[in-house]
Amino acid sequence: MSKIATIAWREFKQTVVRKVFVLAILGIPVLAVGGMALLFMVIEGHVEPPLKGTIAVVDPSGDMMDAARIEFSPKRIAHEQRRQAEQIQEAVEELGVPSPAGMPAGGTFRMGIGTGIVEIEIEGVTDTRDATVDALRARVFSGDLVALVIITEAVLEVPDPDAKDRARFELLVPDSIDNDHTSFIADKMGLAVVRVRAKRAGHDPDAMMSMLKEPRAITRTILEGGVEQEESEGLREIRAQIIPMAFMMLLWIAVFTSSQHLMMSTIEEKSNRVMEVLLSAVSPFELMAGKIIGHGCVGLLIMSIYSGLAVISLVSLAMMNLINLSDLAYLFVFFIMAYFMIASIMAAVGSAVTDIREANTLIMPVMIVVMIPLMLWPAISQSPNGTLATVCSYVPPAIPFVMILRIASDEGVRPLWEIPLTIVWGFACVLGMVWMAAKVFRVGVLMYGKPPSPLQLLKWLRYA
Repeated sequence: MSKIATIAWREFKQTVVRKVFVLAILGIPVLAVGGMALLFMVIEGHVEPPLKGTIAVVDPSGDMMDAARIEFSPKRIAHEQRRQAEQIQEAVEELGVPSPAGMPAGGTFRMGIGTGIVEIEIEGVTDTRDATVDALRARVFSGDLVALVIITEAVLEVPDPDAKDRARFELLVPDSIDNDHTSFIADKMGLAVVRVRAKRAGHDPDAMMSMLKEPRAITRTILEGGVEQEESEGLREIRAQIIPMAFMMLLWIAVFTSSQHLMMSTIEEKSNRVMEVLLSAVSPFELMAGKIIGHGCVGLLIMSIYSGLAVISLVSLAMMNLINLSDLAYLFVFFIMAYFMIASIMAAVGSAVTDIREANTLIMPVMIVVMIPLMLWPAISQSPNGTLATVCSYVPPAIPFVMILRIASDEGVRPLWEIPLTIVWGFACVLGMVWMAAKVFRVGVLMYGKPPSPLQLLKWLRYA
């Protein structure tokens, strides 16, 4: 044990006591926070270019002209801009996130056309002859018109709810127009069409549009003891999707950062013949065990730093209710499981090759399996107790990544006995994978030349 501890300390010290390692570990949170701050500053400082000019509306009935003028009126657009800012501010307040310093009440978030200057005149055209339309197209191309909208009578008719195909209007814009402006014009013209339909049906368009606005639900969750807890839609989305993904990514970063260092150091020592000197003093198993434990401590340090920063951030934002402390305990349990699974593979591959390119070829099949939780993250977190999530919970080496997704999800794991069962099964797989890695490590650590194929690695398992 003393030799294993010595090797473990050597691996840990050589990895951690480096300026590059310290900068990398501490630099990632700093870059993340700095990137978010920069993004906020860019969004806050972004102002859409003004949308000014004339939009020609070709409509043989002439009904669209007044409706379009109402939708593009400065008063209506100013009201929509204020309402958009209020809605964004309400969403932020519902999440419980403090407003940035200096933000005026009512919200100043800038979003798309919401802060751009809009001065549009509507030019009505009832002549639908090809020559007239072609002349209008030429004016769009030359920049004389901001857009050309062609409306047919079928578009203004109330559509059949059972019809598969809906009538559409044409929108022609110059190539130089901003994409947000194109979407803005299309949305406004769509509202104008709805306004015409309501008026033709004998209804007040504004009253109809107000009536169709869906009311927002006040959702309360009933907890133990009959206590009701109110949660916004944004908080539910964070619990259901963001929190599980954050747990899995934290596990992923810690495991693969440390295990990658393990494989690289193994390849480097083998290619430099340092491995032969080490094996003169220790056995292959002691060397492998020391290297795995040493780099495991590196991963544990990374996990502790990042999870600690996450907890401090949640406490400072008064959002600790988003996670359970028991989930943090499970995070460390599944880190140990995930690390020994991946590290045993990395150690075995690193001992069998002398070049990182050769190693990448051998570990590719394993990486495909481990990528399953990343690819299926939305499905698993959305239905943590579904058939897909349950089956993936027993497939090594994806077990710890899938289970932390399920445990951290809003629904949790049901039934609860699946958690200890997967832990027992996972650590049984760890023992088997470490045993196989030791077999490969013993043979491959002193072999040079052509790298082995996956079938040759399996043959090495039979060697004593």
